[in-house]
Amino acid sequence: MRANSIEMQEYSVLQKANRSDVQRDPFPHIVIHDALPAGLYDKLASTFPSAKQLGVEASGSNVRWDYSAHQVISNESIPAVWKKFIQYHASQAFLEDVLNIFEDDILRIYHRHYPSRERLRSLRAGVRNLSKSRVTDVHLDAQISGNTAVASASSVRTTHLDQGNKLFSGLFYMKPDDYHVTGGDLTISRFAKDLAGSPDRYTRIRNAYVDETDVEHLKVVAYERNTLVLFLNTLDSLHGVTVRQPTDKTRLFVNLVGVVRSPLYHTGSDGAHYAGADDRRSGGNFLGKFLRNLVRN
Repeated sequence: MRANSIEMQEYSVLQKANRSDVQRDPFPHIVIHDALPAGLYDKLASTFPSAKQLGVEASGSNVRWDYSAHQVISNESIPAVWKKFIQYHASQAFLEDVLNIFEDDILRIYHRHYPSRERLRSLRAGVRNLSKSRVTDVHLDAQISGNTAVASASSVRTTHLDQGNKLFSGLFYMKPDDYHVTGGDLTISRFAKDLAGSPDRYTRIRNAYVDETDVEHLKVVAYERNTLVLFLNTLDSLHGVTVRQPTDKTRLFVNLVGVVRSPLYHTGSDGAHYAGADDRRSGGNFLGKFLRNLVRN
């Protein structure tokens, strides 16, 4: 799905972003406030489809629900402004927007996977669960998402890493005007000082999660309207969601991801490590692979 026209670019949550906005401590990320023009944002906010409208199961306390781009494309009842918005963020044009921001960081961190600028810029985008894998390098998704009402104070997800097959992840916050609830903010974290710079820090990752005693929260990005957080996935891209207090309101947002064919890193019960050529070609013990493929900060 291509959406390269100037008209469609007004839908991009990255239209106000540039490389100078990238913050690299503790991992490459950007935070953009008022990401969309006010008029467009208001149209999207006023027509945000509810889980009920989408036919999505959204029961339980503080539970995540998603409605993916391939579903939006086939659903004629979804407002046109939402179709265009989701279409753009599952397009080649949006992948190019992301590369314009994070190109240098991707080449630095994932040089084994993308050894040259030309190789990186040749990546072909497709829609996750719709495009054919053999002709798509990065499967994009833009999900209409929410977290259900909260019966008892809780975090929908504590400090963790996203799956290793994601090149980037993003959250576009669409806080309703009548949402007055404490919590639900994004934490951007790093490993605790006694683990900083040590390969041992990766052994603290268990099935993508890290104990709170092993991390330091560097910043908190408030859950606010028209706010974008986008980051590269690395073994240091620790993030989570703060505890939400009881509420009958849904926490609304759009989830953005770019999924690649070969995992960039692996997580498991025995720790985590970067994936490289040696992992894909042959066997070998965990420690040997880890030391060969470790990307130094």
